[in-house]
Amino acid sequence: MDDWKIQRDRKLCDKPGCPLASSQHYYAVLEWPACVRRDLCDACFVDYERRCAGGEPPIFWRAFRKHVGSKDPVLDLVSLRLLFDRLATVDDDKARSLRYFCALLLLRKRALKMVPARTAEQERADLVVVDPKLKEMPPVALFAPAIDLDNLGAIKDELLAAMGENQEGAAGDSV
Repeated sequence: MDDWKIQRDRKLCDKPGCPLASSQHYYAVLEWPACVRRDLCDACFVDYERRCAGGEPPIFWRAFRKHVGSKDPVLDLVSLRLLFDRLATVDDDKARSLRYFCALLLLRKRALKMVPARTAEQERADLVVVDPKLKEMPPVALFAPAIDLDNLGAIKDELLAAMGENQEGAAGDSV
């Protein structure tokens, strides 16, 4: 189950006057291959993006803090869709698994749509999806990760942690 662990960087930004603690919107960055999530304000994200190794864009999504008293999670579909696309560029089993779960969320919110398989690879896939708003998008074949059903709750918790639903009570970070 350690393969699913997404660590969270708990350090505060050392930049003087960084508004991250009070920002309504921020960037959540998933550093690969260490699988560590860092939260950054807009300015810190721009600096981080400039320093990315080899000019590769970071894996990130735009996150929002819940309003006080709100029980519903805030799901930013645009950021989740960008995360889905960015994970396609990472050749790693954990990234493919996380992308599969992002696709399930996007299917539920109708940001992606299942389509019939047209190729042999798509026939073997568990999901074949397209973005209904992008007519020119080729179908994407996705394969479900191997899951131990006894640990399904832990996988859900890890996905929520990656997206910002902090189970430890850090009050409402969410995507």
